[in-house]
Amino acid sequence: MKKQLIRFSLLMLFLLFCCALIGCDKIKKRRHEIKIGLIAMLTGENASNGKNMVDAAKLAVDRINEQGGVKLEKHTHRVVLMVEDEKGSPDGAMEAARKLIFQEDVHALVGPQFSSSAIPVARLAESEKVLMIAPMSTHPDTTDGKKYVFRIPYIDTFQGMVIARFARERLHAQSAAVLYDIAAVYNRTLAEIFRRTFEECGGKIVAFETYTTDQSLSFTEQLDRISERTPNVLFLPNYSSDVLIQVQQARGRGIEAKLLGGDGWDPSKFGGMPDFEDSYITRHWDPGIESSPAREFKELYTECYGRQPEDVAATTFDAFGLLFAAMERAGEIDPESLQRAMYIMEPFKGVTGTITYTNSGDPVKSVLIIRIKDGKASVYSIVEP
Repeated sequence: MKKQLIRFSLLMLFLLFCCALIGCDKIKKRRHEIKIGLIAMLTGENASNGKNMVDAAKLAVDRINEQGGVKLEKHTHRVVLMVEDEKGSPDGAMEAARKLIFQEDVHALVGPQFSSSAIPVARLAESEKVLMIAPMSTHPDTTDGKKYVFRIPYIDTFQGMVIARFARERLHAQSAAVLYDIAAVYNRTLAEIFRRTFEECGGKIVAFETYTTDQSLSFTEQLDRISERTPNVLFLPNYSSDVLIQVQQARGRGIEAKLLGGDGWDPSKFGGMPDFEDSYITRHWDPGIESSPAREFKELYTECYGRQPEDVAATTFDAFGLLFAAMERAGEIDPESLQRAMYIMEPFKGVTGTITYTNSGDPVKSVLIIRIKDGKASVYSIVEP
């Protein structure tokens, strides 16, 4: 009986030892993995945008892992991509963020795409001290007053100022009209900044018309008032679905003003439409960018997925590249080290341009002006900050 007890005790000790070894192995494995969470729209009407984000993220992660992973001091660490669907709503984005932060224990977040979801997620990331990079959110509130939240694109106030100055200084427009969705923060911010800057530059706003989303099928009253004032340019800081209707109705009412748009426009949809001929748009990315990083990215993405990358794919790819660069510069992956590295590392040469951060999470970077001419949308100029 005593011998059996001893054998049983030895067996239990052996099993406990094996469990400890397995546990240590798991801990060691976790220490050698860097987990990055991606919040993307994978369901709903903008699911194609989410797919572009996921494809670009996978490309960036596969590329770094093929090189051995992220190098932290003397050791390399494999990157693990963890994707969650934001389900096309701020509530869905928050649910995804909570899962990635509290259950998956990610080291950093990329996404969400749109400001409506990025702003609340940014508040959570800031409160939990998780580094976050927003690939496409342009609203100032995403990063305002935050230490751990950064973005890839320029902000709405900057692009609104750039397109207004472009209208005055390059197009020599004396007068401008604006039609925008007053209920949407993005549209309203662009409209107000454009008006202020255009007037500061000596131009005259002859019409400043508004609408709300439930009125987005007919703009005849607003366009009739604009038509009476015959502006040189018409600024439409709205999304593509509304813009398409607005431009068709504007041309139908004899409005011949040059059209101006923000990054809410999709030039690939409008390039072949005569109504959009000689229009100008602010953009974050275009396949026509000829820098070495941009060309290499286009080749990799096209070879892998059989299509050219869209803007959200390019900004997502830059978000991951920027994270990897910050991690290697810091030599650590804790939030404080990463945050410091984002400010002190060399300018990051991304596919969307050179990116640097100084006093906030808003990048210092250039703005692309895209022109629709002869049925094609192409890079017209690059405006430096």
